[in-house]
This record gives sequence, structure tokens and C-alpha cells, in this order.
Amino acid sequence: MKKTQGSVLLVSLVLLLIRTIAGLTAIRMTSLEEKMSGNYLDQQMAFRAAEVALLEAENHIATTRFDLVDFNGSCNNGYCFGGSDAIDVSTCNSGDDTPWQTTTTWSDSNLHRVATVVIDGISAQAKYIIEFRCYIAKEDDGPIPDPTISGDWALYFRITALASGGTEDARVMLQSSYKQL
Repeated sequence: MKKTQGSVLLVSLVLLLIRTIAGLTAIRMTSLEEKMSGNYLDQQMAFRAAEVALLEAENHIATTRFDLVDFNGSCNNGYCFGGSDAIDVSTCNSGDDTPWQTTTTWSDSNLHRVATVVIDGISAQAKYIIEFRCYIAKEDDGPIPDPTISGDWALYFRITALASGGTEDARVMLQSSYKQL
């Protein structure tokens, strides 16, 4: 009888150890899933903030008649241009310009614009820049525009928005193109 009682104790302890390990594993998995959900929510908040900034920038372009001399390589006030002369219809941005990759573009408040729409829960307001890229034909399917007739041309812009989520660790950068007729 004594041998049986000792083996029952040993089997019980082994089963208790297995259940403890399974419980600890379940706690770790739950903790990991909670972190993943939080990170996903943080990224989604940043994405929404960047989309709002893009929409605000597109609305700004749609309602503003720009003086193209304000667009330059310095990106003053968030207006960027990488070409040699924004006023000349035959001159376009070189295409190699990537001001959104420069850290100072986003850290210096004189080089970007800040979205005015306030979104609860984000760590900082979204920022955006507007790049004048080129003149393009107003009509996509029409004849080739005459360079001497300004009414044949539309302004073509690229907008880049940078936004953060609930923390600075979740950052999203979005771009869109806009044709101003």
C-alpha cells in the first residue's frame, strides 16, 4: 500500500508541473497577443492621421492659387520643388528629389505644414509637404498642349504626409498625387 501512495504523489506532482507550464505558456501567449493588438491599433491610428493630412493638403491645393516662386528646394513652409524654374512650363522636377526622406524636413517646423484636424489619441499632429512636380496637360486624351498657352496646362503636385499613432514608435508615411486644373 505504501508504494502505491508514493507513486500517486509523484504522478500528481508531475501533472501539476505540466498544468503550471501550460498555464504560464497561455499567459505569455495572451500577453503577446495583447501587445500585437495594441501595436496594430497604434499603426491604424497613424494611418488614419496620415490620410487626414493628405485630404487636408489636397483641399489646400484645390482652394489655393499658388505663386510658384514659393516652391523651392528649401521646402519653405512645406512647398518643395527640385527643378530649376517652377514658372517655366518646359521645366519639371528632376524626379530624383526626395525631400520626404530628409529628417530635417520633418523636424524643422519651417519646412513642413501641420495638419489642422485634431485626432484624439495620436501623439503628435500629422505633417505634410507639397511638392510641385511639373506642368501636365489639362486634358489627358487631348492634343499635345502648346507651351506658350498657359491655359492648356495643369499643375501637378505630389503630397507626402507623415503621422504618428498613439506613440512616436508607430509612424506612417503616405503619398498622393494631385492635378490642379
